[in-house]
Amino acid sequence: MSHDKADKAADARGGLFDSVAGKAKEVAGAVTGKDDLVEEGQLQQAEAQHRKAAVADEALADAKRHAAADELRETSHEAAAEKEAAHDEADLAQRAVNREQAQEREAAERAAAQQEAVDRRAAEQRAENLAESRLDDAQALSADAATTEQQAAADRARLEREAAAAEQHAAQLREQTRSQG
Repeated sequence: MSHDKADKAADARGGLFDSVAGKAKEVAGAVTGKDDLVEEGQLQQAEAQHRKAAVADEALADAKRHAAADELRETSHEAAAEKEAAHDEADLAQRAVNREQAQEREAAERAAAQQEAVDRRAAEQRAENLAESRLDDAQALSADAATTEQQAAADRARLEREAAAAEQHAAQLREQTRSQG
């Protein structure tokens, strides 16, 4: 870049020299009455003016290019910083989502465990109620069987008494029939 600056400085000095030399030729031609020298001086001044304008345009273009490069660098830095901030924000949001999911999973597991405990207690209560009902049924059947057994024993004793009485009565009737006959 310092080489470019040196070239531009040399061009500027050359343009200044050409402008001064052109003015000198114009004045000398006017003083001596040589129109061609006046014209040559004016052309040299116009050329110096064009060179000066070109150097100024080039300097302006260089300044704009440098400004654009600086702006591009700054924009790139800002974009990189924004990208990093967005990445950090996304990481933070992902960690928050992960925490929330873990909390929801833990809550669901606790709820499932609580529901399982409630269901287990309900099943145990139903089983206990069924066992008590079956025990009550068995006790009722046992009581009915005991009552039936007592009834059967009483009926048997009665029937045995009736049978003994009937046999005794039959023996008496046989005895009477034999003694009458």
